[in-house]
Amino acid sequence: MNQTVTPEVLKQFPAEFWNVESGDLNEVETALRRGYKELSGHVARLTSELEAARIARREENEKREELLNRFITVLDALPGGVIILNEEGVITETNPQASALLGEPLEGEPWETIEARGRFNPHGSFEIGGRRLNISTCPLPNNSETVVLLSDITAQHTLQRELGRKTRLSALGEMAARLAHQIRTPLSSTVLYVDQLSKDITPEKRDRICGALRGQLTQTEGLISSMLGFVRGGSLLCLEPTNIKDVVNEAVNSCRADLDAVSAEVKVNKINPGLTVLGASIELSSVISNVIQNALNACDAKPEIEIWAGAINQHMMLVRVSDNGSGIPESSIDQVFDPFFTTRANGTGLGLAVLASVVQQHGGTVHAANRESRGAQFTILLPVESMSKEKS
Repeated sequence: MNQTVTPEVLKQFPAEFWNVESGDLNEVETALRRGYKELSGHVARLTSELEAARIARREENEKREELLNRFITVLDALPGGVIILNEEGVITETNPQASALLGEPLEGEPWETIEARGRFNPHGSFEIGGRRLNISTCPLPNNSETVVLLSDITAQHTLQRELGRKTRLSALGEMAARLAHQIRTPLSSTVLYVDQLSKDITPEKRDRICGALRGQLTQTEGLISSMLGFVRGGSLLCLEPTNIKDVVNEAVNSCRADLDAVSAEVKVNKINPGLTVLGASIELSSVISNVIQNALNACDAKPEIEIWAGAINQHMMLVRVSDNGSGIPESSIDQVFDPFFTTRANGTGLGLAVLASVVQQHGGTVHAANRESRGAQFTILLPVESMSKEKS
């Protein structure tokens, strides 16, 4: 059985064992007692410090656990979904809302597999199970993991669509009144021409009246077609991968007769043949041809039109049409896309309104500005569907 070595135990050994005189043994005993006392003091202090450290560590762990529990509670209560991806893109953690939005299973699944359950629409939101979600990602600092945040915008989208419908109905009422006013003049002239045709007139006069009558009816048809185009602008029936190079070429070709009639010069940049958007090719071509026609109407001298189309990053592309015309009055720039606003005496004011409506339905935007030198510039921004590298 082990025995604690104390000064009393050491005193039991004879003086010869220590090789000291018996008189010096008391000094050794005193030294041992002092050393033992000091050692006991050190041990006591160390024991106290270790206990304090243990208590502090326990309190720290309790605080961390409490903080973690609070974080988990907050995470579970968030209205949006939260997903953690490891460096391989595999889901390691989720909150309940993420499972409610995306369905089970989630944890252990690659994020690409989850994306395949739905689709991204032209507006950039993710559609899955009848819902629309906004998805954003953020890398964790000092970590190889990534946080994916999900927010349900289904209700917001529904409200926006309903608001857009009511706004369009309100605008439609205003347009009907304005259209009736604009149609009244050519219809009145048509009635007069028809009345003259009923009289006994020469064949030459009859031909002139028929030509004027045809012109009035064509103008009326143009007004009605423009209004129908604006009304239908929010109803794109077929969205599919559309090649921008083909769209631009088709727009230029559709205006070729008008361009050649005034000896207009058109410059088109080298467009990436693999650049596509998700859209309707006929409507997009009509948008660009509309801008070209506006450029022709704005040019007094020989028209010079420049068209540039290309990607500005992985997600967006632009089509820019510039001319050397008189430009847009500064007081009118903010109104050029408003229905029935026009600076031309014979304009309907619906062409650019239709253009803006079509671009918006493709998830894009359109801007009008004056160039620093001379002329106007229209810039159309559209989301990219796919893009291949250009061949050198």
